[in-house]
Amino acid sequence: MAPGGAILSGVTGASPERVRRADIQGLRAFAVAGVIAVHLVGWPASGYLGVDVFFVVSGFVITGLLLRERDRTGRTRMRAFYARRARRILPLALVVLTLTVVASAWAFSGPRLDEIRTDALWAALFAANWRFADVGGDYFALGQTASPVLHFWSLGVEEQFYVVWPWLLAGAAAAGLRLTRDRTRAAVGGLSLVVVGASLTWAAVQASTDPTTAFYSSVTRAWELGLGAALACLPAAVVRRSAAARAILSWAGLAAVVASFTVLADVSPPVPAAILPSAGTLAILAAGIGAPVRSAVLLSNPVSRYLGDISYGLYLWHFPLVVLLPVVIPASPTERALVVVLTLVLAATSYHLLERPVLDAPTWGAMGLGRRASWGAWWRRRRRGILAAGTAAVCLVAAAGAAGAVGPDRLAELAGASGTVDASAAGLGSPVAGADPLVAPGPAAPSTGPTVAPSDGAAPSPSSTLSTPVAVPLGATGEALQAGLRGALGSGSFPANLTPRPDQWATTQDTSAAMKPCPATVVHDPSSCTLGNPNGPEIDVFGDSLGIPLLTAVVTAYGKDYKIRGLTKIACAVNGADANFGKDDWAIPCVNHRKAVVDYVRQARPAALLVIETYAWATKLKSKASGDAMAAEWTASDEAFVDEVKDSVGHVVFVSPSIPGVAFLDCYRPGGSPGRCVTGIPSWWKQTQDAERRVRGATFLDTLHWYCVDGRCPIFTTSRNTVLKGDYLHPSVQYMRLVADDLRYRLAASGVLP
Repeated sequence: MAPGGAILSGVTGASPERVRRADIQGLRAFAVAGVIAVHLVGWPASGYLGVDVFFVVSGFVITGLLLRERDRTGRTRMRAFYARRARRILPLALVVLTLTVVASAWAFSGPRLDEIRTDALWAALFAANWRFADVGGDYFALGQTASPVLHFWSLGVEEQFYVVWPWLLAGAAAAGLRLTRDRTRAAVGGLSLVVVGASLTWAAVQASTDPTTAFYSSVTRAWELGLGAALACLPAAVVRRSAAARAILSWAGLAAVVASFTVLADVSPPVPAAILPSAGTLAILAAGIGAPVRSAVLLSNPVSRYLGDISYGLYLWHFPLVVLLPVVIPASPTERALVVVLTLVLAATSYHLLERPVLDAPTWGAMGLGRRASWGAWWRRRRRGILAAGTAAVCLVAAAGAAGAVGPDRLAELAGASGTVDASAAGLGSPVAGADPLVAPGPAAPSTGPTVAPSDGAAPSPSSTLSTPVAVPLGATGEALQAGLRGALGSGSFPANLTPRPDQWATTQDTSAAMKPCPATVVHDPSSCTLGNPNGPEIDVFGDSLGIPLLTAVVTAYGKDYKIRGLTKIACAVNGADANFGKDDWAIPCVNHRKAVVDYVRQARPAALLVIETYAWATKLKSKASGDAMAAEWTASDEAFVDEVKDSVGHVVFVSPSIPGVAFLDCYRPGGSPGRCVTGIPSWWKQTQDAERRVRGATFLDTLHWYCVDGRCPIFTTSRNTVLKGDYLHPSVQYMRLVADDLRYRLAASGVLP
């Protein structure tokens, strides 16, 4: 969200003077409030559509500015345009980026800091949208705390528009030099509509094939800026209406914008989700052309106008605070309130101390007494704001210096954040990023039916699946795992010899050739994700991305004697629960994969079928069930799956998954306190585990002791100083090798495998 230039009162036929429209400033306030609210508290669920409001406003304002200049001077002064854009955009953007990198160096470890520095460099070049479109495609990066400069993606979209659009506009206007002014504007308006049509069409196509790129791409967002540009080209007479009609149009537009923030949570951006807020914005802009809408009190009151004035700062400052403040202050209403207060203070301070003084400073072309007089007038006009903002800035710098001297670990301890982090709020996705860890990254080729021969083992007895819950003692292997976790919880600092090392955190995934097909196993290909002894009886692992680390433990425990088949596919609910995938089309590959797995299992007749998936799917049910209703629906889905395969499997085993928490690099600092990485167990996770424990006809394998002690879950274990998880959810390959002995013990004690 880049700030617009001068807010003009209308379109063709309006006064050439720059007049700031109160309703547009109020609209900016509503838009930025929606964005901040969804980032801070997750409501309104589609508040991130506020950026689409800014896109339309920017297209309208910038195009009007360029056209008016051409009316007055007969040309477009590109150097002056870009100089003003630089004075408006760069000072605060560079200050926020610099301070964010400095704060990140204080809060995060080297590898995480390197990522943020790279993100900041792309943001400084106004190409952050392409950076995040690229890294956003990495499924296993999901759940990591968002980059504190992620929100700069929208500035990238706007600045790329500003680079290209003035030249296209000048070309269209030049082509119409022999025409009247209105016909020249019609040519520019026609060009705007071409941009809208082409961009909107491509956005609709790419939203279904590559939703991550569609979200961030300036190509798929250009139609929104083009809509505003097209409106700016209309003759004033076309949109001139009575005061009553303009009031109705303005209020209807605001209603559409506000409604879009609340009712489009399950609709894919940018198409079709951005259509409603864009239409509402156009209505508000059109209503105010020629004369103010005096009844638009929600937009034109002094509070809304001032928040609109500082909206650029509000947008830039809020997200680094949302990301960085929880490092030292526990997630709570107090923490969220502090984010709001600091955002307001920083935005107001930077507006009066930096934004307006730089933008309104006299040009350096004046000489002698003229220059001194210009600067004198500038100082008299801005001195109160500068002095007040300067005082606030001194206080902020002093507070930041004190916090820096204390250090993040000690500050977190003082704030009470060094105990147990609320895992229910950790790493479960970001609406702004457009990247929900449970949403499939787009349609894939569906799996087809199996073409396999049954394993050499004897056909299992159907009655063997009708097991009852077995209370398995912890045993020596479980005690050893618990001892390692207790050691980590009692540690005052991270070991120097962590495995893997922090600079090798990506090795927490198994990248061996045999595992390469496992993120999307081709079920009908017998060689796809097949490991272990090819001549032994078969163990199948059916799961989403959590099935991949479980495969490591199963292969380590049984690979010498058993053929191990991974029937895994990332981002797919596996038990058949009717979950929300974000778009129904994205569920189709998962449904096809599940059907192929059932057919395969019926032919392969494995000795055991281990089933695992993140319990977060239980919070994404289409029925929106929660509490006991959610648990009952989950149990019913598990039991329906068991009924489909029980006659062909020795044992169906539901394995409880890892606990969602925080990503390693989001809480690790060399020599820092591991307490920042300790998480708790969400209530919904416990409830889903209890629901799965009750499933008839299956064995339940409780693995909670692999990850937690007395409800506290560390990020590493003192057993070989091994990191448990690289990201917020997926266990490391190194740790899963450590739990293999306990896996074998528990399956044997449950009567599943010898």
